[in-house]
Amino acid sequence: MIYKALNTYQIIYIIVVSIIVGFAIFCAIFFPLRKRYIKNKYVEYYYKEIYKIAVANDYYLINEFTFKIDDNSLLKIDHILFGNKYVYIINDCYYEGDIVGKILDKSLICLSKKGKKYYIDNPILKNRFLLTRLCMVTNLDPSIMIGITVVNDDCSCEINSDSKQFYAISRNKLASLVKAVESRPINNLNAKSLDKLVQSINKMNRRKKNK
Repeated sequence: MIYKALNTYQIIYIIVVSIIVGFAIFCAIFFPLRKRYIKNKYVEYYYKEIYKIAVANDYYLINEFTFKIDDNSLLKIDHILFGNKYVYIINDCYYEGDIVGKILDKSLICLSKKGKKYYIDNPILKNRFLLTRLCMVTNLDPSIMIGITVVNDDCSCEINSDSKQFYAISRNKLASLVKAVESRPINNLNAKSLDKLVQSINKMNRRKKNK
């Protein structure tokens, strides 16, 4: 009886150890591959989250919007999300580290996970420029526009800002941000005007014409 009991414990031990080792191997392979996939396909990866927000709230969504500002210049916006109260200009970024700085700084500091520091162009200023240009060519009221830079989930955005119009935020916090902005105590956009706006902007999309 004692011999059989020991064998049983040994079998259980082997099974448990095998599961732990198998799980460790899975994690060692899966997470680096997942991170590499997100890095290489981050636009598509962020799009899935933005699409879920659009579907859940019955919002209009235009992706890869390219518009002309003069005879020789085209600008591109990754996503335009039309909420009930605001229009969101959303652009995608991926960083190998955390970003630090002030909202109006021309460059931000990126601190890598290995402790290295380097400078990056401020994506919020780029979004601000795109939003301004879009308002100019469409005659949109800037007060209904929100600029959002979306970054990867493992990137911490420590940006000193009191802006209520421009944000840099990780992908997994985007839905909460849109919900908070849409909860502001202002009236909804007129439904018919919003529909016309969507159709008008969609017709401007040079990406479709180029294809």
